[in-house]
Amino acid sequence: MIPCCRGLVFLFLLLWPAVSFAQTSPTDAQKIKSQADDIEDQAAQAIDDGDMSKGMDLMVHAVALDPTPIRRMNYGSMLFGNGVEIFKGSDQHLGQEVLRQAETQLLQAIQGFDPNKDQVYLSQCYYLLGEMYVNAFGDKVKAKAYYTKSAALSEFSGAKDALSKLSS
Repeated sequence: MIPCCRGLVFLFLLLWPAVSFAQTSPTDAQKIKSQADDIEDQAAQAIDDGDMSKGMDLMVHAVALDPTPIRRMNYGSMLFGNGVEIFKGSDQHLGQEVLRQAETQLLQAIQGFDPNKDQVYLSQCYYLLGEMYVNAFGDKVKAKAYYTKSAALSEFSGAKDALSKLSS
């Protein structure tokens, strides 16, 4: 073997475990995201099992760990569902409060999404905001603005149907 090649082979063999480890070891950010994903899954399961309070507490924790736009949208959607249920059921005032929390999460999600890549997510956020404003907050002008943004971003028929209803 040529002496210079033997040195390269030795260096390669010496460094290969470190290179290999660096490629397979998750970063701290990946670990946090994975932990937040697990907590979000637990939140969804708790809600499915009928424990809304536990599910919402878990989502607060997941968003605190990893406040990405998609996670905020998911949390806002959960709050939306909870707020609608409360609004239609037992307490309109409390339902509106929960819907205001949903609004905050959805608006933060909108701020974080890329308008060039995340049109479907943005459309969903705007649609939910429109639903809140027309049904719970009684502001048809703001609802129409949100529905219009939603309809412009995707082929989702819900926003278009809602706009038709507002126009009639």
